[in-house]
Amino acid sequence: MRLFEGAKERIGRIRIGLACYGKDKVPFPVKEESYSGQNGIVLCGKDPAIRDELVLKKVENGYIARRTFANLSAEDIALKELEVKVSGIDFGKDAGDDYFYNNENVRIYGTFTIPLDYDRITCAETERVKPDTKWADPEATGKRIGASPYQPFPAVLIGNYGSKYGLVHGSLSQDVFFHNYEAGHDREGAFLKIFSSFKAISHRIVSPGETLEDCWYLGSTERADDINEIFSGYAAELRKKLKPVENSPSRRTFVWGSWNDGLYRNVSEEKLLEQAGYLKEYFPHVKWLQLDDGYASFCDENPDCGAHGLGTAYEGEEGIDKRKFPHGLKGFAEKVKACGLHPAVWVGGLCPKETKIWKEHPEWFIDYSYRISDSSPLDVSIPEVRQYMLYALDKFFTEDGFEGIKHDFWTYAFEDSHDLLKNKDKSGYEYRKWWLEEIRKRLPKGGYMESGCDIGGGNPFLGEYFDNYRYGLDVGSGDWNKVKMTMFLGSACISTRTGDLFVPNSDSVGLMNGLSDTDFLFLLNYELATGSMVELSGLYGEGSSKQRVALLRKAAEMACNGIDVRFIGFDYRRQGMVLPKIICSETKQSVGSREREQIFRIGLFNAEEEPEEISFTAQGAGIPRECVFIDWRTGDRIPFSGEYSCILAPHESRLYCVQGIKKETREP
Repeated sequence: MRLFEGAKERIGRIRIGLACYGKDKVPFPVKEESYSGQNGIVLCGKDPAIRDELVLKKVENGYIARRTFANLSAEDIALKELEVKVSGIDFGKDAGDDYFYNNENVRIYGTFTIPLDYDRITCAETERVKPDTKWADPEATGKRIGASPYQPFPAVLIGNYGSKYGLVHGSLSQDVFFHNYEAGHDREGAFLKIFSSFKAISHRIVSPGETLEDCWYLGSTERADDINEIFSGYAAELRKKLKPVENSPSRRTFVWGSWNDGLYRNVSEEKLLEQAGYLKEYFPHVKWLQLDDGYASFCDENPDCGAHGLGTAYEGEEGIDKRKFPHGLKGFAEKVKACGLHPAVWVGGLCPKETKIWKEHPEWFIDYSYRISDSSPLDVSIPEVRQYMLYALDKFFTEDGFEGIKHDFWTYAFEDSHDLLKNKDKSGYEYRKWWLEEIRKRLPKGGYMESGCDIGGGNPFLGEYFDNYRYGLDVGSGDWNKVKMTMFLGSACISTRTGDLFVPNSDSVGLMNGLSDTDFLFLLNYELATGSMVELSGLYGEGSSKQRVALLRKAAEMACNGIDVRFIGFDYRRQGMVLPKIICSETKQSVGSREREQIFRIGLFNAEEEPEEISFTAQGAGIPRECVFIDWRTGDRIPFSGEYSCILAPHESRLYCVQGIKKETREP
């Protein structure tokens, strides 16, 4: 079946075909038939044992695809994956300049775009590609695009470096399947293979009479050269499935977390309650106090072992370090509430192999040694494990009374694409839905839920449950290179412009004594400009930097997370660690009794080691031609009349609030 007829100068005359595979990649003997039905274009695979049907419905700039796979037999079917091949993609340019973009590229290969025929397994350096794979975990590189455990934004672009046209595929459902891809060239031109596969299992058992459904978007774009607009058509369809969340606690309030700024596991009830009193008095926008890792007695006795969270409930009260928390976690949570804050708790999903739960029930755990040697995640496919996991949730939230959670190291049993789970009756995504819903059930209305490691790539389907996702590295140690990497990762996430669906979270920003004043302000400006200042950290009070505390307080008053962000003049198609220099964000807020008005911010950034000239126009930035720039930190006012240019020193940054000028009108 051919799509996009007559668009050869844009994306070619595309042919689409079906396939489906059983266990061990054995194809089902499917005879493909296609016809135009009342609901759109229909492709059917006919086989006595199965019904495999794909319906394509035309929408603006593309198609919505719904695929149904049904087991018509009396026996179980072991289904590995479904496939659709899109072929004949031709941009009318040099095919050697065809590339793909998926935002996991930034984490795995250290660049945004990769030529279509590049060998992503050997990752050899070529004239066009100089990969940087230091942040890629074992087996993350490979033929399959979008199959990493990093929860990437679920869409891919096929484009050409010499063209502004592109082909976009994006998920519209993650109830059962996840989408991943292979891309390259064949005799017909460029092709894209779209796989509907299963997380955490090699195949899924489809019972007699059972039906699995999948849904996705396939469309074209004329803005493939603009990272802000690549996925706008897909995102418009996505928002029909996922509604923007207006009242998330991550939008205009903050959580103070105990991990960063050198505190780490050195926590105690006394220390945190002292901080709670300070926050309540001086940081009115902080509503949550989050106890991070360090409460488990195991971690204090074994400081070099892995983090321990979910398994502590198995140990009962003995699992909590009573030297740090003499009244237990319940007593601590009650005291936080008495201070006027909401208590939240860090819960890691890994259990070290020296803990009681692992020693007594090694059969409950996944073999995750290919990536982590000293800890393991629980096998959620085992009924007894799920029963224990619910018991642990009841302990933290129903019994201890925590009202928020930072769920860390949780993704491995749900987001990994390896064959991990013992039972194959459900996919990792089906168990993910169960688990996250169970957590939400135990949180009060307006409760707080943060997604931690793996560092997320902005998958908005997780925004149905979580309030925010960590996309950045731990920067509390004061490492400038980690600040740059956080900015790099954030650029891929935030440029999707879906912060209204899932709030991005850079990482907790605190006093950060390891950073110079210039670098500290750079990070703070970046988080404000991108609407990703969610967490605060550090011990405030006597001995802390008054200047930095004052800046944090002022920043907290003006932060607005999940806002619409655009990168100005950002050529994402350049190779390597490309960082934005101009960031424009836009929101609406009420001013006194007046109606909500548009508020613009312009952030300027030089992350390099040499001075840099930065310039832009009103038209390029999408702001009023005549306005005033107000430095949020100093209050300095700079008139603007359509053009701006400045020289920024290395690591220097500026953040301006844009105030419009209304021309006076004279009476006739």
